[in-house]
Amino acid sequence: MKTTRTAGHAAVATVFALMVCAPVAAAAPPAAPDAGSLATAVRRDLGISLPEYQRRADLAQQLAAFAATEQRLSPGSVRGVRLGPDGRAMVAAVGAAARAAAQQAGFQLSDDPVDPSNSAVPQNDRTDRQIPAAQDTPSSSAPTGPIAGGDVYLSRTPPSKQAAKCSWAFNVIAADGTPAALTAGHCNESVLAGRPISPDQQTFPWQNDHVTGPATGSFEKSVVDGIRDYSIVRISPAARNSFRNNLVRGPIGGPAIRITGVGIPVSGAPVCKSGSTTGFTCGVITAVDQPDPQRPPIRFKHTALALPGDSGGALISGTLAMGIISDGGIYSDPSRFPTDRPGVLPPAPPGSPITLGRILQQIGPQPFQQIGPLVGGVLPYVPQIAMIAQSVADVLDQNPGLHLRTS
Repeated sequence: MKTTRTAGHAAVATVFALMVCAPVAAAAPPAAPDAGSLATAVRRDLGISLPEYQRRADLAQQLAAFAATEQRLSPGSVRGVRLGPDGRAMVAAVGAAARAAAQQAGFQLSDDPVDPSNSAVPQNDRTDRQIPAAQDTPSSSAPTGPIAGGDVYLSRTPPSKQAAKCSWAFNVIAADGTPAALTAGHCNESVLAGRPISPDQQTFPWQNDHVTGPATGSFEKSVVDGIRDYSIVRISPAARNSFRNNLVRGPIGGPAIRITGVGIPVSGAPVCKSGSTTGFTCGVITAVDQPDPQRPPIRFKHTALALPGDSGGALISGTLAMGIISDGGIYSDPSRFPTDRPGVLPPAPPGSPITLGRILQQIGPQPFQQIGPLVGGVLPYVPQIAMIAQSVADVLDQNPGLHLRTS
């Protein structure tokens, strides 16, 4: 059965634009998140302290490891795992041995299915908005500062006049040791339109509504098939130094967060999102798509606000890379994951003051960060509206030799 999106990102953007107008496992030792701005964001959006946020993030990974171990010992012994609203670890186990193991680990037993999509979560330790492209104003110099998850970029295939404005997710290392980066598959409009991958499908730095330099990279692989949604961008030699970091942008005014590894999505786990439209917002994972219990989850639903232009951005839990922002919308069957491909916002004519793209641009990320609690409080009670992310663990599993950058 196909689950359709009625209006995709545009519908979600309209909903939350109305809200704004209403009254209102690592290769390196884990780096401690900033205790100021990050703590404020977590408290604002999740209503918990920073230590509790980290505890829940760690506990979710313990649940993932437990489920994977038990499933290897006895397939079908774990029907699901999740974190409850109070942060307790819950396991639906079948059989005396698995139930005893769960209790010994300190987890709470549940007779409910919990979330069957999390029935097995093997560990993986391999460590858009659409707008008219402005006239290029290329610079002979490459980017000089670090480019991190959540930063904006422009995707275009010259000589096309159309482009997609998206966000970077995570910096990675290709099999040959050169810098690469992850973002959403649908940010490559050529592949979204059904054309094959080619070297002229490129990414560009974007600032003040203009391309501000030469291409930073070329799309090496883009997958956007209604289930998976990711791209691997090979970074151009002149821009490689800017991508040699493990950073994701934190809350506005705060330092970036250093990524230390990749996490497995677990229902109830806290996640924070970094994107160029709405900045840094937090929520929880509400469902996980895992059709094959012997492989990592493919995607997950969450409650961290994401709107057009955030596409391709980063979702983290603690200091672990969890997901790539994929889609959001109003869906016909909230019990299922959608099977139609994400889209991009239609072009906004230059100078037009009333298009959705222009509205989002004028609002800016700071106000969106402030409505995080409103979004997080509404989404669990309106299951037809969902934010969807591509699992990073699945991307690494699908691309042997690709490693997440942790330094």
